[in-house]
Amino acid sequence: MREPSITVDHFTSKQLLELDACTRCSECMEWCPVYQEIREGTIKPEGEELSEEEKWAYSPKYRIQTLRKWINDSYGLRARLFGPKEIPRPQLERYAEQSYVGCTTCGICRTVCESGIDTINLWEATRANLVDRGLGPYGKQKAFPDLLANYENVFAANQKDRLCWLPSDIEVRDEAEVAYFVGCTAAYRMQKVAVASVRVLDELGIPFTLLGEEEQCCVSVLFRTGQVEHAAKYVKKNIHALKKRGVKKVVYACAGCVRTSALDWPRIWGGKLPFEVLTFAEYLEQLLAEGYDFDFKKPLNLKVTYHDPCHSGRHLGVYDAPRNIIQMLPGVELVEMERTRELQRCCGAGGGIKAGVPELALAIARRRVQDALDTGAEMVLSTCPFCRRNIKDGIKDMGASIGMEDVMVLVAEAMGLDTEVPENPYTSKQM
Repeated sequence: MREPSITVDHFTSKQLLELDACTRCSECMEWCPVYQEIREGTIKPEGEELSEEEKWAYSPKYRIQTLRKWINDSYGLRARLFGPKEIPRPQLERYAEQSYVGCTTCGICRTVCESGIDTINLWEATRANLVDRGLGPYGKQKAFPDLLANYENVFAANQKDRLCWLPSDIEVRDEAEVAYFVGCTAAYRMQKVAVASVRVLDELGIPFTLLGEEEQCCVSVLFRTGQVEHAAKYVKKNIHALKKRGVKKVVYACAGCVRTSALDWPRIWGGKLPFEVLTFAEYLEQLLAEGYDFDFKKPLNLKVTYHDPCHSGRHLGVYDAPRNIIQMLPGVELVEMERTRELQRCCGAGGGIKAGVPELALAIARRRVQDALDTGAEMVLSTCPFCRRNIKDGIKDMGASIGMEDVMVLVAEAMGLDTEVPENPYTSKQM
């Protein structure tokens, strides 16, 4: 009997049932940031004008309906009796391209789904099944496993330079109950965020540790692009390194890292992690509740707006903590964008899109920049270095007069702390 053209190995029983839960209401199509760009012709995935039918093929609704049909053709009653129906390879390749280009894994479709389908995990499992058939990942995303194998980060940077940004006057403990997981982007590209984060911990008198050269990529890029078979060794190395240092709490200034640690690592580890996973904003709230005095010295006199990262917002539900921290900064006025919290607009960088389809990431970023400009804010704040990078790219592309910064940088500056990055091999690459 013919082998099925597609696999379902990465789908749970619940996900297979969810395929039948779609009511075809089209609500996901109204909110999807990728489909908006393709529908309006801002982005042309094949370099030419697409028909309405071709555009529709990039929508979440099309992907779920097509997947349901193919699974029925491959594993349904007829397939069991007479063998699976063959799906032509070109159709599968086309669907794979649509699955990768058509999704930033932002999760807005899950938020608005009337049937409550967990689309985030469904899309990622779909990508993993496509990879198993040699149909994914997409474009430069294919380089992620080799980059990690050779460099332990996706920037092809020297692992010995993980802490090249660390100010010489900051004390890092060999063992501590608190660890700051820096992440690749802050370590090599957004080092000001890393400097600000350790400055704040040091000023508050919090004993903390860093993994340094032992820190591996969190491997969000592998989970998001379906290359999950490469993830386990990096996850386990990170967890063992943290356990070895006696860590009870791990704090993150990167939404992608914290989401991956909170939701993906436990699946690899086989259960609950041996430490608590927190965004930096959540941890600062804990310190405030414990009576720590932040001793703000410098009024910032800024009108700001806050961009909720998808991975810490819709994926983890962290909305209030960063806003509470922003609102306690002296001289800072927080104004909200029209789309915020659960309904916020994705920055465009997630799900491997920044690497695989950079022009699409930039197009979505431009819309988010316009959202911010409409508030009259002087600066956009976020709690994710990757969001910061992509929104800054959007600001530059538009020539917009608005700043972009991480919340931790403003916290450090309000405390009168020096956030300057020491001269190092990657200073010229700062974004």
